[in-house]
Amino acid sequence: MSGLTLVSSNTMGTWGNTYVDPNVRAGVQSDAYELIDLIEARFAYSYRYPNGFIPVRAELQTQIPYLNTRNDLIAFCQNAFHALYDHHSITGTGLIDDYALVPSFADMWVEKTCNGYEIMDVRQGSPAQLVGIRPGTVITSLEGKPVTQAVADFIGYYPYALNDERRAYAARVMTAGRKGWIRRIGLYANGLDWTVELPTLYYSRLRRDTGMLSVKSVSHAGRRFGVIRFNDSLSYPQTIPAFDYALNTLQSVDGLVLDLRDTASGGDTLIARGILSRFVSKATAYQRHEIPSDERDFGVRRSWTEEVTPRGWQFTRPVAVISGRWTASMGEGLTVGLDAIGAASFGTNMAGLLGGITEHRLKQTGVTVKLTTERLYHMDGTPREFFRPRTYFNYADARSDEGQDGPMNAALDHLSQF
Repeated sequence: MSGLTLVSSNTMGTWGNTYVDPNVRAGVQSDAYELIDLIEARFAYSYRYPNGFIPVRAELQTQIPYLNTRNDLIAFCQNAFHALYDHHSITGTGLIDDYALVPSFADMWVEKTCNGYEIMDVRQGSPAQLVGIRPGTVITSLEGKPVTQAVADFIGYYPYALNDERRAYAARVMTAGRKGWIRRIGLYANGLDWTVELPTLYYSRLRRDTGMLSVKSVSHAGRRFGVIRFNDSLSYPQTIPAFDYALNTLQSVDGLVLDLRDTASGGDTLIARGILSRFVSKATAYQRHEIPSDERDFGVRRSWTEEVTPRGWQFTRPVAVISGRWTASMGEGLTVGLDAIGAASFGTNMAGLLGGITEHRLKQTGVTVKLTTERLYHMDGTPREFFRPRTYFNYADARSDEGQDGPMNAALDHLSQF
């Protein structure tokens, strides 16, 4: 997944302030209508909304006559994607006060639970982890407001579609913060209220190894196992030769753990196939695609399975894969692909990004948007966004109270059985 981040303001900044070229205004407003038409025609997940009715037109069309500039259009596009509450659909161009892209630049994963806006996991090496925030902590305020009010203001008045999924989406975006701002977040845990001020991940990078991969051989239960962790590197072609080299150094191990918990920026199917190809002996299907707009418009379903073919020598020893909240997009595809070809899976829910995206360029202004137009499935028919590892943990990035990496220990225990 690539692109810039989203803004939540429902106010277009140039209204009435400066002279605007009427030709520019006309092009901007034309593209806003084009975006709504595009979403209604191609967005792959209309069934998520009441009566299958995508809420963007109902919630935002009245803003279009007030759009004057290209920046107004970008903000409108971002608000449209907020109305979809889909982290995968984004603009290709951003604004200076954008919210951070989730999950790429998020360090806390928030869900709406019976406890409130609860932090389900905390990213390794992040500002939130370094100040001691733990899973189970509840957010009480964001941006100087009680969290319920902040979420309501983000979503806007009279939303057509409103549920806990949309509320959680809003809380995640606001918790990630705006690009250049310090985040001020109120928290409650263990009977204590406290407030933290944190930089965003645009200004305080994650503490991680600098290479494409982190590779090591570990001893566990008297045997040797290889561990390969991907350092958010599924977008880079160099990852394939790096993976091949790592596998060559681990030829003598008794099993292999592939750690995909740091793949939040997604990547390229080429990289995923390059990795999967080292674990199959023949052409093997690993993921199913569907484009629902064809069936909706023409009554003809378009779907297909994607295969991977063998490459190089085959690694035949047991394999485990670990995933978590910062396993996103192509990381999710690689996880379900490995599960489909027989790897044991460990961890917690992944980012749950919807389907596959395609890029579109709006005709008048050239603003680019990336819209979810494909549904993706595990080979067993499970929608990718609903996949859960076979061995499930409540969280996968944060360590236990005893400082243990539960999913990694469980994966190594599993490999020790063979």
